[in-house]
Amino acid sequence: MKRSAGVRSAPAVSASTRGGAIRPVRAVDRALAILACLGQGNRRSIDLARALKLHKATVGRLLVSLQRAGMVRRNDDGFYTVGPAVAALASRAIETHRTLLDVLRDPLRRVWQLTRETIGVHVRAGQNRVGIEELESPQPIKYRAGIGQRSLHAGAAGRILLAFLPPDERRQVLNGMRLVRFTDATITNLSDLEKHLEGDRRRGYAMSFGEAIPGVASLSVPVFDSTGKVVASVSVLGPQARLSPAVLRGYARILLKEIPVIPHSVVSTDPRDPADISAQQTLRQ
Repeated sequence: MKRSAGVRSAPAVSASTRGGAIRPVRAVDRALAILACLGQGNRRSIDLARALKLHKATVGRLLVSLQRAGMVRRNDDGFYTVGPAVAALASRAIETHRTLLDVLRDPLRRVWQLTRETIGVHVRAGQNRVGIEELESPQPIKYRAGIGQRSLHAGAAGRILLAFLPPDERRQVLNGMRLVRFTDATITNLSDLEKHLEGDRRRGYAMSFGEAIPGVASLSVPVFDSTGKVVASVSVLGPQARLSPAVLRGYARILLKEIPVIPHSVVSTDPRDPADISAQQTLRQ
């Protein structure tokens, strides 16, 4: 079943402890924030400290632990990059979602042919998004995101995954997120992010211009299963100079038409909040 087109930071926030909720482990949160930051590109330890608003000694200790686990690697030039253990986890994520990708294969190919831009598929992993598939643009000037983990708040692919979470789950995720700044366009204020998410839900798609990588624009739509739960996002990515807001709105109509609802048997999901079901029905009208 296909959908028809519809109408169209701040320091870390502590997780809520109301109702006896378990407090997160701060060191783990910080280590994951480092991995998410490195998912956007290689960085020096001082760059990580500035981006995460942490003391450089704290970042240094965390990097040592992550290196020992194979999660990060220090290059000869002093820059850190994600390590082989992250690649292994990403590979596992891809295998876990292989059936989902099998269902999406033909629609993704059609979207790729119609847009001639890079097409990506992301799923949510906690407070991050993981790229599990990418069809590279055939054009000489293009953007290639690659397979791997990135922050949810920076870029259209993560925002649309957040936008269609059930309200309580979305609030829990937002309260635990560290809104790291990657570019001048990155949304680092929680109130601003929530306003963007409201607009994304209303339109049924998200657009981003340089939020994660300077000069890169993207358009993302949610992928729902047959219970109405968001299970992935599909994105069009390319140079900002080529992908204007008007162009991306046109691509949104293509994606909303071509990307199907996924059978519940393909993915392991729980029924979502009735408010999100209503949002999906709006998209399909």
